[in-house]
Amino acid sequence: MRSTLEPQPGSTRRTQQERRDSTRSTLLDAAIAVVLDSGPSTSITEIAAHAGVSKGAVQHHFDSKSDLLAAVVTAGWNELTEHSAPALHASDPPADRVAALVQATWDAFRRPACQAAFMISSDPNLEPELADRLAPIFESARHRLDESWNHTFDDLGGSTERTVRARRFVRSHLLGMLVQRQLPSEEPVPDDELSTLCEVALQILVAPESR
Repeated sequence: MRSTLEPQPGSTRRTQQERRDSTRSTLLDAAIAVVLDSGPSTSITEIAAHAGVSKGAVQHHFDSKSDLLAAVVTAGWNELTEHSAPALHASDPPADRVAALVQATWDAFRRPACQAAFMISSDPNLEPELADRLAPIFESARHRLDESWNHTFDDLGGSTERTVRARRFVRSHLLGMLVQRQLPSEEPVPDDELSTLCEVALQILVAPESR
């Protein structure tokens, strides 16, 4: 009788690294879910229970809770930079490029990993050591996003500062929309608000430079 642990015909056994990567991914997903449900003060024990593993298994992959939270923030910011920069071309009208970037950023902000990263990074009770670790991760993501917007609109001839101002205005407004929709109040479908945001962002991008 063939053992179920032996490779089946046509199948390949995963390498040790693949198993480690899979377990690490499972733990990150569990940490994201628990942080969104209970906040950054959640414990390793809660995360392990959600993942269906022992506390020791978590500590095998992450030396401390700070390591795990830092990994969540890194994953969140990476998702933000990857999913908020759609493929655009200079031949596309500026208004269309703004609309695509605003929609992509709005969609990215609502991804669980991004929301968990925001929650952890903005936690007022964050340990100073962890806050210091997260600062360069955030700065790297912000730099990549600024570069993406500058590359997208460099044909407009505006200054780098103006393009960055437009992106950060969009970011701040979208974060406000996200918070509003987490409150126990009825919020309208965001289409109209996003359209208005696009119009204002475009005005910032094409407005004459002040002297």
